[in-house]
This record gives sequence, structure tokens and C-alpha cells, in this order.
Amino acid sequence: MNSDATPSPVLVRRDDEVVRITLNRPGHGNALEPVLLNALCDALGDSRNARTVILTGAGRAFSSGGDIREFQARADDPASLEAFGDTVVSALNRAILALRALPCPTIAAVNGPLTGGAIGLMLACDITLMSRDAFIQPYYARMGFAPDGGWTALLPARIGAGRAGSWLAQDSRLDADAALAMGVVDRVCDARNFAGQLAELTQLQAAHDPQTALASRQLLDAGLGSPTLAERLELELASFKQLLIRPEARQRMEAFLAPREAAG
Repeated sequence: MNSDATPSPVLVRRDDEVVRITLNRPGHGNALEPVLLNALCDALGDSRNARTVILTGAGRAFSSGGDIREFQARADDPASLEAFGDTVVSALNRAILALRALPCPTIAAVNGPLTGGAIGLMLACDITLMSRDAFIQPYYARMGFAPDGGWTALLPARIGAGRAGSWLAQDSRLDADAALAMGVVDRVCDARNFAGQLAELTQLQAAHDPQTALASRQLLDAGLGSPTLAERLELELASFKQLLIRPEARQRMEAFLAPREAAG
């Protein structure tokens, strides 16, 4: 590849029947930009013959969620802002549904901070390994946004609606051990042991029939009744767009970005 070429927003590495997909915008905290999400959907579509799929992030973060600078840059034009929000969240929803549809086990390797709608990429996976260097935080109450990415569509099935609602209302930052205790993630380890623990999890899946993972997901999702997961994600999208274009949200975006802009 030409050294001047733009790096791929998603890296895909295949090792025999294991596919490792890496969100690759480390300079942006692997923010959920349309180009990254579309590339992720393509990578997931190409991974349907894998025995195991691993999803992780490049650099220090798993993903920082939506790029607030990109939202704030469109705040003067509500129609443009709403359209951009629709583009981002719709692409995120497609990625979540693509993960849920894979006919093999999926592992979220949360190597670093995970915020906002990026939680959906983790929640859509079957197993989550989280580094003790990582944390999870909603940020919606601070930004004035409605939750997306499965905070209401997927998380309550894992920890209960009451805990999910309390977490969103408090905008709490959960470290890895707290996330494990709450049942948000499945395994936690120190950063120095992260690669070894991930290899152990991956090797464990090699002995399993990959089709069981898809059947289990389908049965669990069906057990949630109506509306379907896709419909619940659409409800999140509609609410996200509604709150996004308010003046209050614009003011909160500006306040969030101000110290970062001042620091250069």
C-alpha cells in the first residue's frame, strides 16, 4: 500500500477460521463515523464462513462512540444534523444486526474505553473480554442525546431495565471490575494478560459447533417478544434524532468540546 494512502478504517485479519476485525481510527478514538461503520458492515458480511469472529479496537480505545465534533459541526443546520445522525445510527444498527446474524461465536475484545453507542457492538457479541485499562460510560445525559446502540434495545436483557435506566440516568463510568460484577461483561483481565486470555477464549470456541451460537441468539431474541430487536433499534434511532437537533443538545456539545479545543 502507498505510504500516503489513507489507512483502512477497519482491519481484517484471518487466521485459519478465526477472523479478527479491528476498528482502525485510533487517532479519533475509533469513533463511529459512517466510513468506519460501513467498512465494519462489509467486513462482517465477508466473515460468515468463519468459526469465530473477534471484534476489537486499535490503539488505546475500543471505541469512543459517535464523533461529537462531527455532530457539533452540523449544529447550525438542524436538517443536516438530523440527516447525519440518521446516517451514523442507521449504520451502527446495521452493524449490530450483522453481528447478531453471524453463524458463529463472536467475541468483543474491549481493549480500552468504550463510550456511547459503541456499547452496541459489544452487546451484540456472544462473549466479552474487558481489559482493566478500559471503562464504559453512556455520556447521553451529559450530551443531551437519547441512548442509541442498544442501551435500551439490548442492555436491559442483560442486566435488567432498572439497572440500565439507573446507569443512563447517573451517566456512571464503570470500570472493568464493576462491569463484571453487574454482568455487563463476561471476563476481565489485566492489560498484560489480555492477548493470552483472548487466545484462550478463541481456542475454547474451536471445539464448539459454531451454528449453536446463532441458534442461541435467535432463540434468546425471540424470547424478548415484540417489538423485534431491529424494531427496538429503530425506536432508539427516532428518539436519538429528536433530541439531537434541540438547542440544548447544541449547547451541551459546545460545552463538552470547549476544553478540548482550548487544549489544542
